[in-house]
Amino acid sequence: MHAHRLDTRADDPSGGLAPDDAIASAGQEDGARLAEAMNLIGARVGELSVNIADTSGMIGDVSGTLSRQADEFHQLTGEIGKISDSNRTVAEASRSAVESARSTHSGLRQTTESVNGILVGAVADIKSMAANATEVTRVLDEVSGQIREIHSFSEAIRGISTQTQMLAVNAGIMAAHAGEAGRGFAVVADAVKQLADRTGTVSRDMVARLEALRGIVDKLQARNADNEEVATAAWRRSTEIDGELQKFTVFGQTVAGMITEIERISDPVDRTTRVCAVVLDKVSSLDGQMHASSAMLSQASVKIDRLVSFSEDVIGHVAASGIETEDTPLIRRCIEAAAEVGALFEAELTSGRLSMADLFDERYVPVPGTDPLQHMTRFVAHTDRLLPPIQEAMLDFDRRVTFCAAVDRNGFLPTHNHIYSQPQGPDPVWNAGNCRNRRIFKDRTGLSAGRSTKPFLLQTYRRDMGGGNFALMKDLSAPIHVQGRHWGGLRIGFRISA
Repeated sequence: MHAHRLDTRADDPSGGLAPDDAIASAGQEDGARLAEAMNLIGARVGELSVNIADTSGMIGDVSGTLSRQADEFHQLTGEIGKISDSNRTVAEASRSAVESARSTHSGLRQTTESVNGILVGAVADIKSMAANATEVTRVLDEVSGQIREIHSFSEAIRGISTQTQMLAVNAGIMAAHAGEAGRGFAVVADAVKQLADRTGTVSRDMVARLEALRGIVDKLQARNADNEEVATAAWRRSTEIDGELQKFTVFGQTVAGMITEIERISDPVDRTTRVCAVVLDKVSSLDGQMHASSAMLSQASVKIDRLVSFSEDVIGHVAASGIETEDTPLIRRCIEAAAEVGALFEAELTSGRLSMADLFDERYVPVPGTDPLQHMTRFVAHTDRLLPPIQEAMLDFDRRVTFCAAVDRNGFLPTHNHIYSQPQGPDPVWNAGNCRNRRIFKDRTGLSAGRSTKPFLLQTYRRDMGGGNFALMKDLSAPIHVQGRHWGGLRIGFRISA
C-alpha cells in the first residue's frame, strides 16, 4: 500500500500537493522560467546588438574609406583625363612644330641661298671697286707726277722768258747806243721783247692752271684714298658676313636635326595618347563601379543602423518589462541621476545664479588653438561647478562604468569626468582620448542621447578614442528636464562585460 502511494506520488506532477497549491507552484516555476528566458533573450539580444554595432561601425569605417577612395579615384580619373588631353595637345603641338620647323627650314634654306648669291655678287663688286679705286689711285699718282713735270717745264719756260726779256732790254739799250745803224737791231729787240712778254704771260697762265689742276688732283687723291679704305673695309666686312652666313647654314642643319627629334618625340606621345585613352576608359568604368559600390555600402550602412536601432529597441523593451537584467540597476540609477541634474539646474534658476537663457545657450564659441576643437557657452562654468559630484560618483556605482557626462540637445558635452578633462597638449591623438570635455559629439549615439525624451535609451556603439582606436561600449542615457523643458541627457558609457 505504501509502495502504491509512492508510485502515485511519483506519477503525480504536483508531487502530491493539493490542486491549488500545485497550480500556484507551476505558475511560479513558469514565471521563473519566463524571467530566465527573458533575461537570456535580453542578454543574447544585447550580444547581438553589440556585434551589430561593431559591424555597423566597421561598415561605416569601410564606407567612409571607400567613399574617400571613390572621390580620390574620381579625381584620379579627372587627372588621367587631363593627362590624356595634355598628351593630345602635345601631339598636336609636336605635329605643328614639325610642320613649322619644316617650313622654317625650307624658307631658311631658300633665304640662305638667295642671300649667299647676293653676297657673292656684292663681294665681287666690292672687290672690283677696291681694285678700281687702287687703279684710279695709281693713275692719279701718274697724273700728279706728270703735272709736277709740266710744272717744272713751265718754270723753265718762265726762266727763259725772263732771260729773253733781259736780252730784249739789253738789245734795246745797244740799239739806242748804235743810233741809226742799230735800227734793225732795235726792231729785232722789240720782237724779242714781245715774244718774251707773251711767253711770260703764257708761262704764268700755265703755272696758275697747273696749280689749280694740281689742287684738284690732290683732292681726288685724298677722296680716292678714303674710297679705297672704305672699299677695303667693306671687302673685309663682307668676308665676316660670309662667315655669319655660314652660321645660317649650320642653323638650318640644326633645324633639320630638330625636326627629326620632334618626330621621334611625337610618335611616343601619340602612342601614350592612345594608351591614356584606353586607361581612361577603364578607369572611368572603375570609377562608376566604385561609386556604385560606395552607394550600395552606404545603403547597407543605413540598414545596419536601422538594425542597430531595432536591437536597441528590443533591449529597451526587455529592460522596461520589469524583468531584472544585469543592466537594470544601472538604468534605475541613470534615471535618478538625470533627475538630480535637472533638480540642481532648477535650484540654480530659483536662486538667480543661473538664467534660462544662459542654461539653453547654443552659441558655441570655439576655443582658439584646440585640436580637437573645444567650445565654450555661458553655462559651462555652472556645469563645471554642479555636475562633477554626480558624474564622478557614477564611476564607483558600477565597475563597468567608463564615463558619465551630461550633453545638451546638440551633443555638446560641457563637463566631463576628471580623467577625461586633461589640458590639451601638442598631440591631437592624445587630446582626442584624454581631453573630451567642451566638445561637440555629433555622431548618432551622442545626438540620440542628447535628444531622446524616452525614460531611458540604451545604445551600443564604438567609442572613438582617437588615432584609429575604438572601444565597444554600451551607452545608457536618460533625459534631463528643467522646468518642463528638455535640456539634454545624462550619458553613461559602460563596458560590455565586467
